[in-house]
Amino acid sequence: MGQSFPINKQKSNHQISEPKPLTNLNPGKFNNYCTEANTILNVQSFDGFVLELHHNYNKQFSLSNNLTLGSLDQPSVYELETSFQNQYFSLIGNIDNNGFLRGNLLTKFNDKLFLDTTFNIHQNNKTTNSDGNYSFNYFEKYWTGNLELQSNQLVVLSYYQKLFKKLNLGVKYTYFIPEKESKLLYIGRYETEKNISTISYSDLFNYLAVSYVHKITPRVGFATEIVYSFRDDSSFTSLGIKYSLRKSSFQSRLTSNGEICSALELHFPKVTLGFSVKMDYHNEKYFAGVSAKIGNKN
Repeated sequence: MGQSFPINKQKSNHQISEPKPLTNLNPGKFNNYCTEANTILNVQSFDGFVLELHHNYNKQFSLSNNLTLGSLDQPSVYELETSFQNQYFSLIGNIDNNGFLRGNLLTKFNDKLFLDTTFNIHQNNKTTNSDGNYSFNYFEKYWTGNLELQSNQLVVLSYYQKLFKKLNLGVKYTYFIPEKESKLLYIGRYETEKNISTISYSDLFNYLAVSYVHKITPRVGFATEIVYSFRDDSSFTSLGIKYSLRKSSFQSRLTSNGEICSALELHFPKVTLGFSVKMDYHNEKYFAGVSAKIGNKN
């Protein structure tokens, strides 16, 4: 699936709005059905030092310079990123010193129909590889539909419906053109004021995934996820917690394969300092990183 890109969520007459439900009866995008669990469990870890410099020239154009000083296992990377957005579209481009060029274009046709286009180009001394995705998202009062065309000859259709006030159900159909084969993904989401439960089953990878999120307080959340693979009769469990305070945030994740990952961010005016630690006891690998973000992205 194509990755999404940052869209300024502040209200402005000069900027496009991120695709969102038309009413509280719309379930939102299919791929966002377990966003709350992913936000807590996906701890951003890195090895080495990361420096990000962000500058907003105006409400429409911004420029970012990102430098990652890695270790022996991870080489250093420099990235240049630009973004431009108005009320009709949002464009972001990224290029690094390894020859990777990435781009995302979000086009707004009206309040119901959006087109999300992504492309990736990698060039080295001998060859040039490229791929791209086109994703149409349509929002109605009680449901959301999606059509995705991928360059690797995949066609994806999804439908996400709000059945009741607390219950959403959805299905995704993937067709592999060269093999003339199709697969399905089924999802369900049940949400109350402080609890969110999701379930998904994929006959492509033959797995069942269940997640649960509990909002302990408005600033503290707990999440757990269990994934069971019918293919090799194995399971994977992860537990996570996140604290979001006014001047700092902390999150940590523990997995059943012996991995502990934690991240701390300290927020100052125009500067954010980050610290990351990852301990993989199963493979006996340990990582630590420090980051500094100067300026704010649009």
